[in-house]
Amino acid sequence: MLTSYFATPAHQAERRSLPLLRALAERYAGERPFEGLAVVMGHLLVRNTLVVAEAVLAGGAELILAEGHASPAAAPVIAELKAHGVAVLPNAEAVTRGELYVDVSCILGRLRLPTGAAEVTRTGVLHYQALNCPVVSADDCKAKRIEGFYGTGDGFLRAWRQLRPHDPPEGKRVVQFGYGKIGRGVAHRCRAAGLDVTVADVSVEARARAAGDGFDVLAAEATPELQAALKSAGVIISVTSIPGVLSRGAIPPDWLRAGGATLVNLGAEDEYGPAFEDAEILGGRGLPLNFHLANPTLNRYVDAPLAAHVLALEALVAGGHSPGIHPLPEAMDRWLVTEWRNAWPEEDLAGIGEELGLA
Repeated sequence: MLTSYFATPAHQAERRSLPLLRALAERYAGERPFEGLAVVMGHLLVRNTLVVAEAVLAGGAELILAEGHASPAAAPVIAELKAHGVAVLPNAEAVTRGELYVDVSCILGRLRLPTGAAEVTRTGVLHYQALNCPVVSADDCKAKRIEGFYGTGDGFLRAWRQLRPHDPPEGKRVVQFGYGKIGRGVAHRCRAAGLDVTVADVSVEARARAAGDGFDVLAAEATPELQAALKSAGVIISVTSIPGVLSRGAIPPDWLRAGGATLVNLGAEDEYGPAFEDAEILGGRGLPLNFHLANPTLNRYVDAPLAAHVLALEALVAGGHSPGIHPLPEAMDRWLVTEWRNAWPEEDLAGIGEELGLA
């Protein structure tokens, strides 16, 4: 059972590294905000997301674990769960067992309409906008920006080194499509690690911000300048949050192949699309590259957004939400950012402190 898994040394060690989630689990054990509710969880099942499961279970929920996103990193954890007698259900079966979803990229909502969902990705929010149910989104809260700014870029570099141990990323020329809240962090992390980054974006505002941050900038359009940059690149990264964007014809796919660059997807879904073969993309199209890691994002960067996802569920069950997308309440977001800073006071805030209200 889950309670026996939670007692294992591996889980206890993970729990200790996630102070915000641990605080929620301790509070929920007394308050029981999810008492009697059947909640389906669609997270990638790795060690830190099992602390999310602990918090939801502590709150009194009947918790149904779905397989979520397939990943090599999840396989050993799922095996451990099953060894403890914990059922991990195929997504299509899991959604029939509960009416509330803790969802990622709307992987559950696309299979069956819930009575309500807590979502944590931009991709998922875009899908839920077309569904007739209330959704509390942790995607655009300040706490999520911690993961976006620090975590995904760090995860990209760690995953590259795992998959390409004899091909260090330092010194490589990068063309990165997308400079949103996650792309901005990826570019900053890559530059700090010694990569030469050029940002390509369709948004004038995003390009202006990238230029202001000191990056070379190009419009994500079929121009000679972009063609030349792609041909000279060693790495091409897509982090736009738009599925299939690089197969939509605005930029010829052969431009991305011309220089033999390594193609990397850091979006929650495949951003390369059908014009590209799976084998052309490092790690394949089915997962963001960092999801090949046992810890796709370091716990110090993922604790706040994981806790935000749980708080989104708490806000949802508190009631009063009409169908549509609702933000995480500001007071919850403020608590997360403050507690994160208290837990890791040494983290460099350059480039993000003002956004978090900590500058």
